[in-house]
Parts: sequence; structure tokens; C-alpha cells
Amino acid sequence: MAESNTTVNAFRKKQAQRPNRPTWSNQRQTSARSSSTQQQKPRKPCGNCGTFHKRRECPAYGKTCHKCNKKNHYADYCRSSRHVYTVNPDSYSEEDEPAVDEQELFYVRAVDNTNLHLKHDIHATLVVNNTHVPVQLDTGARCNVLPMHVYNVIAPPKSIDNSKSTKLIAYGGTELHTVGLATLPCRIDSSQTDHNIDFHIVDTQVKAILGLTDCLRLGLLSVNNLVYHVSNDTTSPQVFKDYEDLFDSSLGSLPVIYTMTIDPNATPVVRPPRRIPAAMQDKDKSELQRMTTLGVITPVSEPTDWVSSMVATHKKNSEEIRLCIDPRDLNEALKRPHHPTRTVEEVAAKMDGATVFSVLDAKCSFWQIPLDYESSLLTTFSTPYGRYRYLRMPYGLCSASDVYQRTMEQIFADLPCSIIVDDILVGGRTKEEHDRNLKTVLDRIRKINMRLNPTKCRFGLEQVSYVGHVFTASGLKPDPAKVSAITDMPPPNDVTALQRFLGMVTYLAKFVPNLSDLTAPLRELTHSDIHWCWLEQHNAAFLAIKDKIANAPTLTYFDVRKPVTLTCDASKFGLGTACLQEGAPVAYASRTMSDTEQRYAQIEKELLAVVFACTKFHDYIYGKDIVVETDHQPLVTIVKKPLLSAPARLQRMLLRLQRYNITLVYKKGKELFLADTLSRAPLTTTGTETDDLQVMTLLSISDMRLEQLKKATACDSAMQQLTDVISRGWPSHINNAPPKAHPYFAFRDELVLDRGIILKGHKAIIPKSLRAEYIQILHEGHPGIEATKRRARDVVYWPSMCLDIEQSVSGCTVCNATKAHQQKEPLKSYPPPSLPWEHIGVDLFHWNGMDYLALGDSYSGWFDFASLDNTCASTVIESWGFQHTTSSPHFPQSNGLAESSVKRAKQLLEKTKRDGSDLYRNLLNIRNVPTNPQLGSPSQRLMSRRLRTTIPTPTPLLKPAIYTRVTAQLRKRQQQQKSSYDKSDKPLRPLTPGQVVRLQSPKGHDQLGIVRKHSRNPRSYIVNAQGTLYRRNRRHLLPVPEPPPQQQHSPDFYLPPQDPLPQPAIPHAPPPQPVLTRSGRISKPNPKYT
Repeated sequence: MAESNTTVNAFRKKQAQRPNRPTWSNQRQTSARSSSTQQQKPRKPCGNCGTFHKRRECPAYGKTCHKCNKKNHYADYCRSSRHVYTVNPDSYSEEDEPAVDEQELFYVRAVDNTNLHLKHDIHATLVVNNTHVPVQLDTGARCNVLPMHVYNVIAPPKSIDNSKSTKLIAYGGTELHTVGLATLPCRIDSSQTDHNIDFHIVDTQVKAILGLTDCLRLGLLSVNNLVYHVSNDTTSPQVFKDYEDLFDSSLGSLPVIYTMTIDPNATPVVRPPRRIPAAMQDKDKSELQRMTTLGVITPVSEPTDWVSSMVATHKKNSEEIRLCIDPRDLNEALKRPHHPTRTVEEVAAKMDGATVFSVLDAKCSFWQIPLDYESSLLTTFSTPYGRYRYLRMPYGLCSASDVYQRTMEQIFADLPCSIIVDDILVGGRTKEEHDRNLKTVLDRIRKINMRLNPTKCRFGLEQVSYVGHVFTASGLKPDPAKVSAITDMPPPNDVTALQRFLGMVTYLAKFVPNLSDLTAPLRELTHSDIHWCWLEQHNAAFLAIKDKIANAPTLTYFDVRKPVTLTCDASKFGLGTACLQEGAPVAYASRTMSDTEQRYAQIEKELLAVVFACTKFHDYIYGKDIVVETDHQPLVTIVKKPLLSAPARLQRMLLRLQRYNITLVYKKGKELFLADTLSRAPLTTTGTETDDLQVMTLLSISDMRLEQLKKATACDSAMQQLTDVISRGWPSHINNAPPKAHPYFAFRDELVLDRGIILKGHKAIIPKSLRAEYIQILHEGHPGIEATKRRARDVVYWPSMCLDIEQSVSGCTVCNATKAHQQKEPLKSYPPPSLPWEHIGVDLFHWNGMDYLALGDSYSGWFDFASLDNTCASTVIESWGFQHTTSSPHFPQSNGLAESSVKRAKQLLEKTKRDGSDLYRNLLNIRNVPTNPQLGSPSQRLMSRRLRTTIPTPTPLLKPAIYTRVTAQLRKRQQQQKSSYDKSDKPLRPLTPGQVVRLQSPKGHDQLGIVRKHSRNPRSYIVNAQGTLYRRNRRHLLPVPEPPPQQQHSPDFYLPPQDPLPQPAIPHAPPPQPVLTRSGRISKPNPKYT
């Protein structure tokens, strides 16, 4: 193929694993293998699909052209002379969303200039760097192309990014090598706003191509459900010129203020701000600033009762950001001002005799209605950057469509136009009358300061559809689209498909006369003794039945005064829906799902069917309360939850449903006769009404980690069972689900598949083989158990995740060694003594170079101290002759009486030294100080009298007096102390022999040991640490699920042994009770001196 006669006319991404359609790579290989044959006998591409293929194997066979609505050819190869220069929404496919395994390669179809299949190309002129450049508009192109010779004129060569060069595979296998990628500022003549557009630069003599995405961005093409045919029209240029101010970039403001009415019994709800991916935060801030500048929103500083969440979205294949609120809580409390929708008869009356039509679309229609101050506060929404409130009516309010419809009808009631849903329809019997009526309407629009969307306004139309009818130059006609799902339904190919069709017909039996006679030939094929054979009489009966149910009286006309029910269903490969009123069908619709959509989880397919139904029957249901029937019960639950709790793809679909007032109800699948049959025998078109919004959420994960997760998921049997049940759909009862999927049944409506991994909402489900590794990653930085759990709950999930984290983190040696001391235990008091010197506290202390012994009596509070020449325990015990009971080492509060005596003795010695007073005189005065009025002084409790001092004291006070209620008062004081102490305590679990613990020291819990036995003293244990026996209080022993010191290793999880370790005999010193050192270590005599 010579370069001089090559025209690039379409660019497409290579789709992964497209069945029943030859891929471009196969064509290229075929072309390469047969190049010698082609040189001998030139071959021409197929005129219906543009590819080379064998006879009777055309991939376009059975497909519907979107230009002429005829079959067996693609729209790009349509031979019809009638061209519609609007983008049919049915040509927009969910295939625009990349499949799981798509490659980022562009493939190009090219044709010889001498064999162009189009008689008329669509061209436009772009202003690029202030230079006018003609381009060809191609709705099939996925990227833009600019030849080098044009680029050299309009831009410097250094602006090309050569690192982004791409190989474009042309039709027939020809390769076009791009020089690189250039981003150029472009606009159209009627706009002053530049858009940065990427062009692939090719050093070939081709036309400049502008693809679909940027055609839409620049407003050169638009998607419009309302337009069936566009005639050659000369009205639009003059309208844009005479009413240029109506199409500017400003935001209009209608002469009305909306006041919202809230149920007084409703409870206000405040939602926290949602997290925004870091990559999107700058765009969010810019959009918030733009909306603030336009006067749509304003920051809020005062308190507000209602706060909704913000949802950030962007249009597919576009950098445009859209911010909206999730007003579900507000909608439940908002009272709707119900406004009736116009009937077909009312619209037909105003359009009587019209032959020319124009449709005007309001720019940001809801935003053109201001809110009063109180209503504005109700629309407050939270963002990570602060709170904002709407100054204009936001999208998503359940009352928005009623308010807008009512306002528009009041404004235009006296003019020759009709409000059709959210558009203004203008008509005229002649073109002159149409132009006069259009001018009258545009003048009113200018007067009320309204703004129109130039890319969606259409002028000089020959026909317009409304709720199942078409307004044409020849009058009102039924819309054939509403029954195409029935009329184009293929005949059944087996008994199951026939039984499904007969089930649907039986549901419509009350509307079809003589049904039994019509279905008799078909019912014969359902008998078990009849071999399946589809004959002419069966096909005739099938066609007759379809004709009956696609026409009156089976199919009724839509009545805007009656309630509407949509029944919808999704099969493995198709979507089906029907619009019903009082049980009678009004319209049918079905379509085949794209390859990407067929890989959706079942819950996503079911919600896609709901979106398809609402979008297909938009004219019927907009502004009305409708009931939607589905056979997928989890879907009923998830639509009631906050938008954030749904997975990303479901969020996108739920956002599209916000404009409708739907109530989703569950109905058994065997009762959805119409939708089930339509979904299993859908029309072959894959043109979608699926979402063009994408919720901005990111699964931040590296390619290596993603691949690891995919492989582990594929190798995990539980994950495979879960994947299978998600794809096929969950059963209604947990007992019917695979055993390994039972732990996920409670939240089955939140599970989806994405890129080979399973997601619960936005959280990845981790297979069993990777869970220990992910716990280590979550525990990096050594956060505590609860902090690690909180971090895990945000990003990942698996059953028993919290328990696994507890076991792993509690066994972390670093965390255990640096852990703070444990919670204090409830106060344990000794029984109050009944006599003096029954219970005393004794301790040694060192002061001013001398050793002392301090002593305190628990009964009387008497304390004394004396210097010692020798601090050997045996010397002290022998000198004083008492039973020695030690407290836990490093735990002085267990011997509080002795510690208090030491403190008082040191203070008294220090004060006496400083003022040079007499020590024993000071001691005498302290013993005469009353503890409280009930207990008296220590001397009174010990000696039953006050001691004589230098202070003049009445003689009666020096007489002996016995205190009889000392024990009761001591017990009462202990109870008061315990009550105050125990306010912040917590009992610690007792330890068992053989249990692994860490011993607390001033540096932390840095020593590992094994509990040998419980000590004779309360809350005290003997612990073996590195071959040395220690006695420690329970508060200083931290139980840890670590291996014993002699078996140290680092498993993923460690469970301590259930059987206690054998208890070796603890060596005893010659005295019955071992003698401990000050640090708590058992004293061992030197063998040299024994």
C-alpha cells in the first residue's frame, strides 16, 4: 500500500480475547503469509466489515448498523446515503473501559483513497496555536493523528515527546510508525477555551484525524437519546450568532428560589469526609475552586445539622472532574413537591401538525435554580479540605426533577413549546413558523437569564421520540424501539430456551386472546417423547406469538398517571428489561453485554441491568416514583447502604441511578418471566447505556505485588471457590454455597472481581499463603495490636484477620521487649491487726554514710529506727527474733508500711540535721500527732495515753484511755483506700508453670523467662531466666506467645504448649526460706566458706 494514497480513518485499542471476531494480529499474520499470493491476485476487503475473511464468515453478519438500522454490516461501511452527524448512544460501549488483560497498543485501519467506502467525510477546522487546521472527525478513532508536514507548520519540532512513539498497525497489516506524541492547545472557532489534545505524529501523507473522545470534548459531536434523524439545517449557525450570550461559559440563574421542606421528625446525619486518592487531590481542589467561582458552592464555617459526603468522579477518557454529594440521608427526610409529568396527549396537542422540531438543552439545569439560606445549609457536604454548601440546587436530590419540571412549565406555559423531561421541544408546521416559535422561546430564555448547552441543542429535526411515541412530520407514530427486543428475538435453539419463551408468553396470557391455539405447535416440542426439530410450522407460530405480544392489546400505551414497574434481569451474556403498568407491558428492551461486561461479577451484572432499564426507559420514569424488580437479593441491601461502602464499579452505577426515584424490590427469578427471557435471548447489539462516570478510587499496589496477589488467589482453593460463586451468583441460603465460601456469605453483596483479585468493597481479600507476609507489612513500624487492626481494616480483609493479627503482633519480640509496664491490679490489703506489734513493716535504708533499720507498727502507726553495725540478714533476724516474710523484688508498694516508715525516718533525720534540733524530742512530738479524731495518735493506740511533752497539756488528757474500735477504723480506712485505688485497675490473668514471660526491668521487658511455680506470697512467681531463678510480682511478668528461650525461632504464628513444663526442684539455702538479695536474686553462699 503506497503512502501517497493511504488515509487513516479509525484507531482502536486491541481488545483481549474477542470471540467470534478475527483480531488484527491474525489478519496481519495472514497477510504476511499470503503476501506472495496477493501480489499475483489482488484481494479487496469485505465491503460489510472491512476485513479479509473466508466466504460466509463475515464478522458483521447479524450485527445492526447504527446509521441505517439494517443488518449484516458495520456503520463504518454503511452504503446508505443518509448520514446522521450525531453519536448514537448505542455505539458507545462499556468496551471503552479497559479489559483485565488489554494491551496499550493502538491498531489502525487504513483504506486506499481510490476505494473509500464513505461518500462524504465529516470535517471540521481546529485552531491550533492560532493556526487553522482542517481535521477529519472519526467516531471510531481512539486516538488522534497529525502528519509531520502539518505539525512542522504549527509547532516547533522540539515539543514532540519521542519516548512515546507508538507502532500503529494499519488495515491489511501495514505498519505506521509514529515519530512521537505531541500535546497541542486546540479550540474551535466558536469557543475561546483551549483544550490540550494529544496527537500521534506520523511521517506519512495522511489526513489529520480527530478521534471520538476529543470530538466530544470540543463539542463537535454529542450523544443524544432524543434524536433519530438530523436533516440538513441552516438554522443553527444563525441561532448561535444571534443568541451568543445564551451559550457562553457563565451559569444562568432562573427567577425562582427553591426552599426545601424537611420532615420535622427526621434525625440529622453528619457524614465524615471520604478519603481522596493523592493523585486526584489537586484536581479536586481545582474543581471546588471552579464551582466556588461559578457561585455553585461556598465554604461553610458555622455549625450545620446536616452534612453529606462528597463523591468525586471523572468522565471516562476525559480529564474532566465532577463533584457531587451523596444525599441519601437527606433524601429520606426531604419532602418531595410531586409534580405530574406531561402526557403524550398534552405534548401532541402543542405539536399538532408540526413538521420541523428543535430541542434545547439547559446547561447544568439544576444549578440554574438558587437555594434559600436555610436550604443551602441542608446541602452542606464534607471534604478533606473543609465543608462547603450548595448555593444552587444540587444533583441527586429526590425533589430536584419535580422542582425543575414545575419551574420550567411555569416559565414557558404561554409559549409554543413543550417541556419533555429535561429538554425544551419547539416545533412548527413550516420552517418559517418553527423559526418564529424558536425565536420566541430563545427571547424568553434570554429574559430569564437561562443558559443553554451548545453541544446538546439540536435544530431542524425531522422527528423526536417521547415515552414510546415518535413525533414526525406525518404525525404521531409508535416508537419501534420499544418492541425491538421482542420483534428481533431469535427463535429458541433447544427445549430449555423454548420453555423460557413459553413461560414469558404465559405471563402475558391475560392480554393475548386465543393463546392456547397459538402455542400448541410449540408446546409439542416440550414433550419428553418428542425429538427436538424446529420446522416451518414452529417458526410460523413463533413469529405469530411475537407479533401478538408486540402489538395492542398486549402492548399498552404509556399513561403518565399510572404507577410504573421495571422488571430487569441479567443472564450470562445479556440484559433484559420490560416497562410495566398495572402488570401490562408498555415497552421491552434487551441487549448483549460486551466482553468486558461479561466478566463482571453477578451482582455487577444485575445492577448493570437496572442501570440499563432506567436509562432505556428514561423518558418513562424520570421524575416519577418507580418500582424496580430484581431476582438478586443482595442488590436490594447494597443500594440502601452509603455509597462509599459499595465497590468502585457499583458506585459508578449507583451514581447514575441517583437521578431516579427508584425502590428496588426482590422477586424470585422464576417469577421474572419477561426480563429473564429477554436477557437470555438479547438483541445482538452491544451498544451500551452503561456508565460514563468513574468513581475516583485507587488500589495503590505495585505491579509486582499485584501479580503476586493474582497468583496466590489463583492457587488458593478457597479463593477459587469464592471466585466461582461470585461469577455465577450467590445462592439464597448459606447451606447451598461452597463450604469455603461460607465465611464470606454475610457480606456477599460487597464482593467483586477485579484484575484477578477479589475485593470486599475497596479492600483486597488476601489468600491464606500471603496473610503472614501481609501482617508483617501491616506491622512495619511496630504499631500496637489495635493500631495494626485499624490499619488492616482500611485496606485488606480475610476471615479471622483480627485474631491472626493479635496472635502475630503479641508474639513480636521487639514490641514485647519495649512494652510499657502492665496495668496495676486491684489493691490487696493485709487483714487489719487486732493488737499492737501484731503486724509490722521493716526495711533497711542508708543515710549519711550509715545503715539504719526502719520499723512501723500497722496497728498503732508507731514508727522507729535505729542504726546498724551489720546489715547481714542473719544478724538482723537473730537480733530481733522474728519471722521474715519478703515482698516482691522491685515492687516496694507491696510493703507499703515499711516504705512509709523509711520515708518518714529519712525526712526526720534530714530535717533534724538541717535545724540542729534534738532527734528524740522531734520523734516524741511526731508520735503524739493524732492520725484522725477516731484513731488518735500512735502513742494513744500503742500506750493508751498521750506522752508528756514541753507543750502544756491538761492533766485529764494525760490519763490513760483505751481505744476499743481501732481495728474497725483501720478496716474502714483500708476500704476507702481500696475504693480510690481500684478506680483505674484491672486484674491480670494468673500465670501457669511452663508459661513463657518477659521480665520487666528499668530498660523494659528485655529478658525472656519461663514460669516455674507460684511463690508462697500473693501474686508472686518464681521465674527461670537464662538459668537463674528470680522472684517477681505478677505486674512485672508479661506473658508472651513466644518460643521458650532454648527454642528461639521466628515462626509466623506461635502457640504456647498446652502441657506445663516439668517443674525442677528449686534449690534451698540451709534456712527453710531462701535468702534473696536486694535485686531479688537468690543468694548462693560461696563454696569456699561453707
